[in-house]
Amino acid sequence: MTKTTFSPMKKIAIGAAVSLLGAIAASSMAHAADSYDQKFLAKAADSGSTEIAASKVAQTKGSTPEVKAFAESMVTDHTKVADELKQLAAAKKITVSDEPSKSHQAEITKLNGLEGKKFDEEYAKKIGVDAHKDAVKLFTDASKKATDPDVKAFAAKTLPALEHHLQMATDMHKAVTKK
Repeated sequence: MTKTTFSPMKKIAIGAAVSLLGAIAASSMAHAADSYDQKFLAKAADSGSTEIAASKVAQTKGSTPEVKAFAESMVTDHTKVADELKQLAAAKKITVSDEPSKSHQAEITKLNGLEGKKFDEEYAKKIGVDAHKDAVKLFTDASKKATDPDVKAFAAKTLPALEHHLQMATDMHKAVTKK
């Protein structure tokens, strides 16, 4: 086997190329990480705005005290978290919507067409239990995977309240389905 020798200029060029490739790879990884944080903030904003909009409907259409009380808590708590999320996103120069996505808006429209016990059961299941299971998973993942320390801290700080909401939703669902 023959040994290849490079001139000092070629060694410098090769070293520069390797450094450039490393910088490109690091930049690409940072961009992917930023992308995760952006997706998390967008999904969290959508989740929160959906909770708020559906719970405002439940404040007027709910037929049981459990649904009305839960809805009031959701509007209050999720509005506070939504404000914190918007401030965090703005600080990171990330734009998030304060309106539910089209698919979530369709769910709210469907919910709005229901009355009485059927409304209570659907709200308790879809907005109470299912939405909070999804939110707990979303925030649990972000508390571990987010790369921005502020985003990670926001997810971790918000998670216990969402877990509490899930328990409240489960209790509400049990109460409205046995009546």
